[in-house]
Amino acid sequence: MAASEPAKAPHQLSINTPNGQTNHVTLERDRYALGRAATNEFSFPEISFLSREHLAFEREGTNWLVRDLASRNGTFVNETRIAGAQVLRPNDVVRVGPLRIVFDEKTANVDKVVFVENPAVRIAATTSTTLKGLLSDEKEIQGSGHMQALIRAGRELAGHMPLEKLFDLILHLSVEAVGATRGALMTLEDGELLVRATRGYGFRISSHVRDLVLKERRSLLIRDALSEQALAGWHSIVEQRIRSMLAVPLQTEDRVIGLIYLDSPHHIHEFSREDLNLLTVMSNIAAVRIENARLTELEQAERVRAKELEHAALIQHSILPGNFPPFPHRKDFELHAAMIPAREVGGDLFDFFLLDEDHLGFVIGDVSGKGVPAALFMAVSRTLLRATAQHHVSPGECLSYVNGSLVEQSIASMFVTLFYGVLDTRTGEVQFANGGHNPPYIFSADGKLRSLAEKSGPMVGVIEGIEYGTFTTQLTPGEGILLYTDGVTDAMDKSEQFFGEERLEQCLREHASEPMDRLVHSLHAALDDFSQQAPRFDDITVLALRYC
Repeated sequence: MAASEPAKAPHQLSINTPNGQTNHVTLERDRYALGRAATNEFSFPEISFLSREHLAFEREGTNWLVRDLASRNGTFVNETRIAGAQVLRPNDVVRVGPLRIVFDEKTANVDKVVFVENPAVRIAATTSTTLKGLLSDEKEIQGSGHMQALIRAGRELAGHMPLEKLFDLILHLSVEAVGATRGALMTLEDGELLVRATRGYGFRISSHVRDLVLKERRSLLIRDALSEQALAGWHSIVEQRIRSMLAVPLQTEDRVIGLIYLDSPHHIHEFSREDLNLLTVMSNIAAVRIENARLTELEQAERVRAKELEHAALIQHSILPGNFPPFPHRKDFELHAAMIPAREVGGDLFDFFLLDEDHLGFVIGDVSGKGVPAALFMAVSRTLLRATAQHHVSPGECLSYVNGSLVEQSIASMFVTLFYGVLDTRTGEVQFANGGHNPPYIFSADGKLRSLAEKSGPMVGVIEGIEYGTFTTQLTPGEGILLYTDGVTDAMDKSEQFFGEERLEQCLREHASEPMDRLVHSLHAALDDFSQQAPRFDDITVLALRYC
């Protein structure tokens, strides 16, 4: 009979998120959508760069396509923006803001340990036990050697050491206690087994053994695998000439966090029932010790992080303008701004400054990502823009320079959307440039609105060599301009409905005649009433400027 062709490997996406994690997704369905909305298969409500429905991965015959769904900021394949759909090839990189998605065929993990499929046969030579059953009969642990090993394990595991060293110590104690030749310690992390420590190499472990240990919480002993008829045909046994093996769960009181596997290839060293019992109890002690070490490290990391965030929040507060009214002697304009970060520190920015007696610069921005990295990138972006603006270049030229500087530095693949305007306080003329930011509103005291929809270019800090254009609009006395980040329109209530542009426009009409500080506070109050204390995923920043 001719050998059947191997099945074609399924495709997968490796999604690298802003927090440094990589999620591997096997493509089994015909379509996967990605965006901020909760209805997407890949939902990232906290990433402001994304549109609510940004892109989709679609199967077409044997090919996979990526399709941009008319997104605001675009979809890039291998650094080139696509229009519509594009066929994906192995190792293509899809980038949407801070997300980096690699398309490839799924490959097995053959790093140090491989689990191989074997028939679920009855194994007469296998002995099994459970922790609960073992601890109910103290007579199971016999022999001074085993008792000494248990006492030694309890003594050495009672100390304090980092997790990585703890894994090595546990495996070392296990191998020495039962006289094994090789061993591997693995922990369950997000449903996958990760190798934490090994002695020896080339492990190929039966997936049937793995599942018995993890799913049924059973400790297994196989005394002489090559003499057992049911096991003699297993390739993982024959290829490595495994004679005797032990496999026990790393089990706390309520769950299994991994397993320890020991074996003796090439020569007969039969593990005993006492070895199995000893290793089962030792693995329980080790599992509790691992969990305690993890908890200690997490608590310590949280304390350090809380202190760092406290300092970062103070620094950020000192960076952004905080004194209002900022120019109390000026009667030709009125200005107010406020930012509410989604976390302790935020990635939004606002700023304003007098370029001379007759020109006021004002800016708002939204950095990709959240937390401390976004706050640092915000500080860099604000400093670059403010320093460039002082040279009295046009808003478009200013954004072009900031873009080039950020691209050159390549700061962790981050970017910022920016709106920068300059008000001529004598005439009411506003020159502005918009780099991928939400269009501001021009409003009058009677509630009439118009949007500044012109875009000078994409978000800033991604594509080298972009030349941003400058546009001009006119304010009459009494008119104002409202700048905001998409944390305003994307704020959600408990039913996951968005605040949206319509509610923003309605609020602006109702409060357009009020002083700028009251207008900003009224908008924040409207957002609080709408969200009803629902979790906030994005910073909320508003800047209001009226020409008097």
